[in-house]
Amino acid sequence: MRFTNTTERYGLVSILLHWAVALLTIGLFVLGLWMVDLGYYDDWYYQAPWWHKGLGFIVFLLVLLRWLWRPIAGKPAAISATPIWQHLAAKVVHQLMNLAIVVLAVTGYLIVTAKGQPLGIFDWFNIPAYTRLSVATSDLVSKLHLWSGYFIMALASLHALAALTHHFIYKDATLRRMLNL
Repeated sequence: MRFTNTTERYGLVSILLHWAVALLTIGLFVLGLWMVDLGYYDDWYYQAPWWHKGLGFIVFLLVLLRWLWRPIAGKPAAISATPIWQHLAAKVVHQLMNLAIVVLAVTGYLIVTAKGQPLGIFDWFNIPAYTRLSVATSDLVSKLHLWSGYFIMALASLHALAALTHHFIYKDATLRRMLNL
Protein backbone atom coordinates (compact mmCIF):
# COMPACT_ATOMS: atom_id res chain seq x y z
CA MET A 1 0.00 0.00 0.00
CA ARG A 2 1.27 3.44 -0.91
CA PHE A 3 1.59 6.24 1.61
CA THR A 4 0.22 8.86 -0.77
CA ASN A 5 -3.00 8.83 -2.76
CA THR A 6 -3.20 7.67 -6.36
CA THR A 7 -5.74 8.63 -9.00
CA GLU A 8 -7.66 5.45 -8.09
CA ARG A 9 -7.55 5.22 -4.31
CA TYR A 10 -6.48 6.78 -1.05
CA GLY A 11 -3.07 6.06 0.44
CA LEU A 12 -2.23 4.80 3.91
CA VAL A 13 -1.77 8.24 5.50
CA SER A 14 -5.12 9.56 4.22
CA ILE A 15 -6.91 6.39 5.29
CA LEU A 16 -5.40 6.41 8.79
CA LEU A 17 -6.17 10.11 9.26
CA HIS A 18 -9.77 9.65 8.07
CA TRP A 19 -10.54 6.70 10.33
CA ALA A 20 -8.67 8.11 13.34
CA VAL A 21 -10.65 11.35 13.17
CA ALA A 22 -13.91 9.47 12.59
CA LEU A 23 -13.51 6.98 15.44
CA LEU A 24 -12.12 9.50 17.91
CA THR A 25 -14.90 11.98 17.11
CA ILE A 26 -17.58 9.35 17.72
CA GLY A 27 -15.83 8.29 20.92
CA LEU A 28 -15.57 11.88 22.12
CA PHE A 29 -19.26 12.45 21.44
CA VAL A 30 -20.24 9.40 23.51
CA LEU A 31 -17.76 10.28 26.25
CA GLY A 32 -19.00 13.88 26.35
CA LEU A 33 -22.63 12.85 26.74
CA TRP A 34 -21.73 10.30 29.41
CA MET A 35 -19.43 12.50 31.47
CA VAL A 36 -21.84 15.39 31.97
CA ASP A 37 -24.08 13.12 34.04
CA LEU A 38 -21.33 11.93 36.37
CA GLY A 39 -21.69 12.78 40.03
CA TYR A 40 -18.99 14.45 42.07
CA TYR A 41 -18.17 11.23 43.93
CA ASP A 42 -18.02 9.11 40.77
CA ASP A 43 -14.57 7.63 40.05
CA TRP A 44 -14.63 9.07 36.51
CA TYR A 45 -15.69 12.60 37.52
CA TYR A 46 -12.17 13.93 36.89
CA GLN A 47 -10.83 11.24 34.55
CA ALA A 48 -13.51 11.55 31.85
CA PRO A 49 -12.96 15.30 31.23
CA TRP A 50 -9.18 14.72 31.30
CA TRP A 51 -9.54 12.18 28.46
CA HIS A 52 -12.14 14.29 26.62
CA LYS A 53 -9.92 17.38 26.57
CA GLY A 54 -6.76 15.52 25.58
CA LEU A 55 -8.39 13.44 22.85
CA GLY A 56 -10.32 16.46 21.60
CA PHE A 57 -7.04 18.32 21.15
CA ILE A 58 -5.57 15.35 19.30
CA VAL A 59 -8.57 15.25 16.93
CA PHE A 60 -8.11 18.95 16.25
CA LEU A 61 -4.42 18.34 15.43
CA LEU A 62 -5.33 15.39 13.19
CA VAL A 63 -7.80 17.56 11.27
CA LEU A 64 -5.12 20.22 10.80
CA LEU A 65 -2.73 17.51 9.65
CA ARG A 66 -5.34 16.28 7.13
CA TRP A 67 -5.66 19.81 5.76
CA LEU A 68 -1.88 20.02 5.35
CA TRP A 69 -1.64 16.50 3.88
CA ARG A 70 -4.37 16.97 1.25
CA PRO A 71 -2.39 19.24 -1.11
CA ILE A 72 0.70 17.05 -0.74
CA ALA A 73 -1.00 13.69 -1.33
CA GLY A 74 -3.57 14.80 -3.87
CA LYS A 75 -7.00 13.24 -4.21
CA PRO A 76 -8.26 10.27 -6.19
CA ALA A 77 -10.19 11.15 -9.32
CA ALA A 78 -13.95 11.37 -9.01
CA ILE A 79 -15.86 8.24 -9.91
CA SER A 80 -17.29 9.09 -13.30
CA ALA A 81 -20.62 7.32 -12.79
CA THR A 82 -21.44 9.46 -9.77
CA PRO A 83 -23.73 12.42 -10.57
CA ILE A 84 -22.30 15.89 -10.10
CA TRP A 85 -24.87 16.77 -7.42
CA GLN A 86 -23.54 13.88 -5.30
CA HIS A 87 -19.97 15.12 -5.66
CA LEU A 88 -21.11 18.59 -4.60
CA ALA A 89 -23.14 17.20 -1.69
CA ALA A 90 -20.14 15.16 -0.52
CA LYS A 91 -17.91 18.23 -0.68
CA VAL A 92 -20.40 20.32 1.32
CA VAL A 93 -20.79 17.59 3.96
CA HIS A 94 -17.01 17.18 4.30
CA GLN A 95 -16.51 20.93 4.68
CA LEU A 96 -19.31 21.17 7.25
CA MET A 97 -17.78 18.29 9.25
CA ASN A 98 -14.40 20.04 9.22
CA LEU A 99 -16.04 23.29 10.29
CA ALA A 100 -17.93 21.51 13.08
CA ILE A 101 -14.68 20.01 14.40
CA VAL A 102 -13.12 23.47 14.50
CA VAL A 103 -16.20 24.85 16.29
CA LEU A 104 -16.03 21.95 18.76
CA ALA A 105 -12.35 22.63 19.43
CA VAL A 106 -12.79 26.37 19.90
CA THR A 107 -15.89 26.04 22.08
CA GLY A 108 -14.26 23.25 24.09
CA TYR A 109 -11.27 25.49 24.73
CA LEU A 110 -13.56 28.38 25.74
CA ILE A 111 -15.56 26.16 28.12
CA VAL A 112 -12.45 24.92 29.90
CA THR A 113 -10.80 28.36 30.10
CA ALA A 114 -13.97 30.33 30.88
CA LYS A 115 -12.81 31.07 34.45
CA GLY A 116 -9.24 31.92 33.42
CA GLN A 117 -7.79 28.45 34.02
CA PRO A 118 -5.52 26.92 31.34
CA LEU A 119 -6.49 23.91 29.23
CA GLY A 120 -4.35 20.96 30.27
CA ILE A 121 -3.56 18.37 27.62
CA PHE A 122 -2.85 14.94 29.19
CA ASP A 123 -0.60 16.57 31.82
CA TRP A 124 1.89 17.17 28.99
CA PHE A 125 1.38 20.91 28.64
CA ASN A 126 -1.14 23.68 29.23
CA ILE A 127 -2.73 26.02 26.74
CA PRO A 128 -3.21 29.32 28.57
CA ALA A 129 -6.55 31.05 28.94
CA TYR A 130 -6.71 34.24 26.92
CA THR A 131 -10.06 35.46 28.15
CA ARG A 132 -12.70 34.93 30.79
CA LEU A 133 -16.35 34.39 29.98
CA SER A 134 -19.42 35.51 31.85
CA VAL A 135 -21.77 32.80 33.07
CA ALA A 136 -24.28 33.66 30.33
CA THR A 137 -21.62 33.53 27.60
CA SER A 138 -20.20 30.31 29.02
CA ASP A 139 -23.68 28.74 28.95
CA LEU A 140 -24.13 29.82 25.33
CA VAL A 141 -20.71 28.42 24.35
CA SER A 142 -21.54 25.14 26.12
CA LYS A 143 -24.77 24.83 24.14
CA LEU A 144 -22.93 25.58 20.90
CA HIS A 145 -20.40 22.86 21.80
CA LEU A 146 -23.16 20.33 22.47
CA TRP A 147 -25.16 21.16 19.35
CA SER A 148 -22.01 21.12 17.21
CA GLY A 149 -21.44 17.61 18.51
CA TYR A 150 -24.96 16.58 17.50
CA PHE A 151 -24.48 18.32 14.14
CA ILE A 152 -21.27 16.46 13.36
CA MET A 153 -22.85 13.14 14.38
CA ALA A 154 -25.77 13.83 12.01
CA LEU A 155 -23.38 14.70 9.20
CA ALA A 156 -21.18 11.66 9.91
CA SER A 157 -24.28 9.44 9.82
CA LEU A 158 -25.27 10.95 6.47
CA HIS A 159 -21.70 10.47 5.23
CA ALA A 160 -21.67 6.81 6.34
CA LEU A 161 -25.08 6.18 4.82
CA ALA A 162 -23.92 7.64 1.50
CA ALA A 163 -20.77 5.48 1.54
CA LEU A 164 -22.82 2.35 2.28
CA THR A 165 -25.31 3.28 -0.47
CA HIS A 166 -22.45 3.58 -2.95
CA HIS A 167 -21.05 0.24 -1.82
CA PHE A 168 -24.21 -1.88 -1.63
CA ILE A 169 -26.60 -0.21 -4.08
CA TYR A 170 -24.44 1.52 -6.70
CA LYS A 171 -21.66 -1.08 -6.22
CA ASP A 172 -18.93 1.42 -7.04
CA ALA A 173 -15.49 1.89 -5.47
CA THR A 174 -16.36 4.84 -3.21
CA LEU A 175 -16.07 2.92 0.08
CA ARG A 176 -13.49 0.37 -1.10
CA ARG A 177 -10.93 3.03 -1.91
CA MET A 178 -11.15 4.47 1.61
CA LEU A 179 -10.81 0.96 3.07
CA ASN A 180 -8.14 0.03 0.50
CA LEU A 181 -9.90 -3.23 -0.37
